[in-house]
Amino acid sequence: MDYCGIALLITGSFVPWLYYGFYCSLMPKIFYLCLTIFLGLSSVIVSLWDKFSEPHFRPFRAGVFMSFGLSGVIPGVHWLISHGLTSWIESSIRASFTSLIVMGALYITGGLLYASRIPERFFPGKCDYWFHSHQLFHILVICAAVVHYHGITCMADYRLNSPNAVCPAPDEYLEY
Repeated sequence: MDYCGIALLITGSFVPWLYYGFYCSLMPKIFYLCLTIFLGLSSVIVSLWDKFSEPHFRPFRAGVFMSFGLSGVIPGVHWLISHGLTSWIESSIRASFTSLIVMGALYITGGLLYASRIPERFFPGKCDYWFHSHQLFHILVICAAVVHYHGITCMADYRLNSPNAVCPAPDEYLEY
């Protein structure tokens, strides 16, 4: 259930970013939301299936979570290309995109620490109660959630308050 909760947290962190990021682009928003839900369900399955709880599947489980965290790069790059570098002038856009990158880096770092069993690998018996790789993984996931909250707040602020955040006419809404 521990990993299942993390998978749900990662899924939930992508949804508002996709909602605000592709606010005016229906098809990419639906595609990326479906992809996120599929990867989230895959992570939940890997978390709950007894076969994958065996120790030799630890790197595979970590890889699934890291792939899920990295999956945000694809819509992020798409968003950046579709909005162009001129949108980078807006400080809220820069802050939200930077938050997305930092969030992904925190997820990946946590996954790498967990998979490689750092620091307990280097300090056997010293990290049994505190600073175990599993605990560090959770701490980094929580840090990613805080960074995510900041980024989504910036995106929502941009959507609500920026004169540049106007969607095109309704017939252009279905375009990519």
